[in-house]
Amino acid sequence: MHKKGTLIPFLIVGDALLIIFAFIFSYYLRFHVLWFVGSPGDPVVKHYLGVMVFIVLIWLAIFKFFGLYEEKRTVNLFDESANLFLAVLVSALVLASLLFLYKEFWFSRQVIGYAWLSSFIFLVLFRYGISWLQRLLYSRGLGISRLLIVGAGEIGQAIAARAQSSLRLGIKVVGFVDDDPIKAGKEFYGVPVLGNLSRIKEIIRSYRVDEVVISSTDLPSAQVLDIITECEGLGVEFKIIPGLLEIMASRVDTGEIAGIPLVTIAEVQWVGYKPILKRGVDLVAALVLLILLSPLLLLVALAIKLDSRGSVLFGQERVGKDGKVFTAYKFRSMVVDAEKLFEKVKHMSEVEGHVFKMKADPRVTRVGKWLRKFSLDELPQLINVLCGEMSLVGPRPPIPREVANYSAWHKKRLRITPGITGLWQVSGRSEIPFEEMVRLDIYYIENWSLWQDCKILLMTFPAVVFGKGAY
Repeated sequence: MHKKGTLIPFLIVGDALLIIFAFIFSYYLRFHVLWFVGSPGDPVVKHYLGVMVFIVLIWLAIFKFFGLYEEKRTVNLFDESANLFLAVLVSALVLASLLFLYKEFWFSRQVIGYAWLSSFIFLVLFRYGISWLQRLLYSRGLGISRLLIVGAGEIGQAIAARAQSSLRLGIKVVGFVDDDPIKAGKEFYGVPVLGNLSRIKEIIRSYRVDEVVISSTDLPSAQVLDIITECEGLGVEFKIIPGLLEIMASRVDTGEIAGIPLVTIAEVQWVGYKPILKRGVDLVAALVLLILLSPLLLLVALAIKLDSRGSVLFGQERVGKDGKVFTAYKFRSMVVDAEKLFEKVKHMSEVEGHVFKMKADPRVTRVGKWLRKFSLDELPQLINVLCGEMSLVGPRPPIPREVANYSAWHKKRLRITPGITGLWQVSGRSEIPFEEMVRLDIYYIENWSLWQDCKILLMTFPAVVFGKGAY
């Protein structure tokens, strides 16, 4: 059974030992290896060890402030490294500041500099080692969290599919509970529907559930509160898939009229420095990528020409920012008359919603299958980025016929410039239901930051290499 918080003491002790080791390593590096750099001298090592308790306590407190000791099921490669880098940097700056504020604090500045770099490396490797150990334990059935999903709809099924296919999450989905009589007794991705919501308490006990996820956003508030109360009474952790109000929480303000409480949601304001900064990064990055990838672009173009008749590039109308239609360029991955043949295959889409996706699309060429698998067909869209019609990161640009079927809230994803990659692409691409894709796009718009764009770009590489969800 998954025990929350069991990893934290191990992390704290490990960090403390590695900080001490980093300072000892830095001491010998400064005074015995690089002794010729800086002023001569060889302080007694025990003088340094004497203040290590003080240093370790300060560093651990700063680490706590940066959220490094919050319970996480797995180590997130990018977020954890970024948080750790900042935490170690601030810790080193605090020690450096003490050198100027207190003359009695005689610590070597070079030792602090070496310790900053070495401790960051040691602590990052330590966390990746913990992540590897977690996966090893999960593979042997240790530390697995037993999950019950409330709602067997699209989002609930997507959660089950991802949890079942990803060992590193450490989750075993025991089943669904759903009041829909049509779903009673059925299985989705090998996970059974165990009963309706009235039996949730009995099911939690019978299947020794550790976590409950409420995936349906259509449940009445009173019913959600009942489920939460049951979970709290049984000591079970619960999570809720956010609805639109929760996603837009950063723009929510409260007020009242004649004593009646009201919630006001401000309009998305994509103005100020954000679009300017994002556009500047797009221009520089797209130009550099086009230059660096030019040999690959030529090879792909040659392969397309040798494989099938037709042009190398394919231009398709897409809907961009604020509903403006533009021509998005891609390497041609289909036969020449693919658009005319769409009517014959449109009923064969393998995803829900207003997006057409089909694994074995007969219109795709031999080379096109490889281009799509590794997303190489998207590379010419760097031209669209230079023209300002697209961004490196953003919501997927839809086809006009898809937008024609959008609900009003779906169109919120058109508030910013569409991207070559985005949260949808790095979260599973075609495996993500349409409604969840829109929620991801709205979350991205509401919480944009340059670091988030960098993280998505970095996460795109493994998503492309492994081709997960691409077809």
